[in-house]
Amino acid sequence: MTRSYTCGPAQLGVAAVPAVLLGLVWMESASAQADATADASEVRAAVAAMADDFLNTRAIRPFPPELSLEEAYRWQDVMVEMLRPTMGEVVGYKTGGHSPGPPNPNFPAGGIRAQLMSGMFLDDGATIRPEDMGAASFLEADFAFRVGSESINEAETDLEILAGLDAVVPFAEIPDPTAEPDGNAMIRGIVGNMSSRTAFAGEPVPIEPTQAWLDRLNNMQYAVVDENGTVIQRASMADWYRPIDAVRWLRDHLQSFGKDLVPGQLLSLGNLGINRPLHDGAEGGDAYAADRYHVEYYGLTGDGAPATVTINVNRGGD
Repeated sequence: MTRSYTCGPAQLGVAAVPAVLLGLVWMESASAQADATADASEVRAAVAAMADDFLNTRAIRPFPPELSLEEAYRWQDVMVEMLRPTMGEVVGYKTGGHSPGPPNPNFPAGGIRAQLMSGMFLDDGATIRPEDMGAASFLEADFAFRVGSESINEAETDLEILAGLDAVVPFAEIPDPTAEPDGNAMIRGIVGNMSSRTAFAGEPVPIEPTQAWLDRLNNMQYAVVDENGTVIQRASMADWYRPIDAVRWLRDHLQSFGKDLVPGQLLSLGNLGINRPLHDGAEGGDAYAADRYHVEYYGLTGDGAPATVTINVNRGGD
């Protein structure tokens, strides 16, 4: 049921290394960076408790450590390593906080980022059960690119960045921010990998590094539609964010932590303003009630059909 977006050793041009050894080296590196924090053992225990809560679909308990943003991102790497045996390898990144309107009080000014892991991904059209998700889970219409070239790491202009990407990927996500009240929510959100639990990726749409494609992306229309063709909500990227701006921010933020983008990775750029909870009574408006949802993106394909990603919902059945 998992859709593969992994980048293996052959794709990256490196020799094969035993997975266990790679994991140990990676963990030692992440730990050495994160252990610069005072009382590192206490922070590590809090991160481990968060990982345990998340993997067992419990409300995340308050996160006591007071960390700087830089320290929080270092500990995010440790959190991801703790999740890796269950949720797989890192296959891309996500960002948020680039949309207009009131800023999210739980995001740092300028934006936030997290890591996409292979085990989060379900096939396009897969079925989820709300009962398997936390009480605050919500379905989020997103937008993603696929990295096509390492040139993106040195790209400067919008067209150069676009040339480092090879496809638009229809994308939807179900974050699970179910948590107890916490005055340290921003740091908890960074360390906790932005509560990323489940993702859906549709068929990639090849793109070209042209001004026409930039204009198309900046003005794209999109909607969420149910199985009966009813439009739940429709909007335009022209009123939201410029996709290449979000890619540039994400690339630069990763590089400030010594991370380069790799061909094949997915970059989720944040929500498109169409988010609704999966459970009645949750914050965020009326819950989704239908049994199937399509996120549709218009004007991207050569045949005029919308690019889509589909999510099925099973409410209490087998």
